[in-house]
Amino acid sequence: MGASSGAMSSWISDRRALVVGLGVLIVAGTGAALLLPDQKPQVAVPDRVCQGTVPGTQVAALLPRTGDPFEEVRSTNFVADASKGLGACELSGGGQELAISYRRIQDPEFTTETVARKSTEQGNTPISLGPATGYIGRYKAALFVPCPYKKGRNDLLEVSVEVASEINDRTAREEVSELTADTARAVAREVVRCQGAAELPDIAPESP
Repeated sequence: MGASSGAMSSWISDRRALVVGLGVLIVAGTGAALLLPDQKPQVAVPDRVCQGTVPGTQVAALLPRTGDPFEEVRSTNFVADASKGLGACELSGGGQELAISYRRIQDPEFTTETVARKSTEQGNTPISLGPATGYIGRYKAALFVPCPYKKGRNDLLEVSVEVASEINDRTAREEVSELTADTARAVAREVVRCQGAAELPDIAPESP
């Protein structure tokens, strides 16, 4: 009887130790889970966006790294030779949106001098890309590419990028201006096929 009682006591002690050990593990695990931040999925931007025409590198730079998945919400007239004079592309990812667009300006009074005046308005920073000139504003960057409808005209192609967050530091200005340049090259060369589009250099826009 004494031996049986000792064995039972030992078994109970072992059970108590096991229960206590499991409790410590559960509490520790819960605490660790509370300390870890929510794991949000990476925002995967394709190599090319807007119907496969615009490089996606700077799009990825402007959108959050994690959060809601990337989506090409709407894209019109960005495929080669599909231009009707204007196009729009709306993108989203990580809970933010950005819009890319272009339009051919037929107003003879809207000239490079008009662009120069807009570039010097309060809050705007002038930029240039070879023969194209433009500006960066608070939420938008635009480049105006020479793109005449016919010989003897001075029509311009406006290409713009609009973002949800204010463009208020050097990194943001560089990212949005480079995406605008990528779009200007792609649209002028592949979609609208402007005369002289090859003169747009494959570099980032310059800013004084």
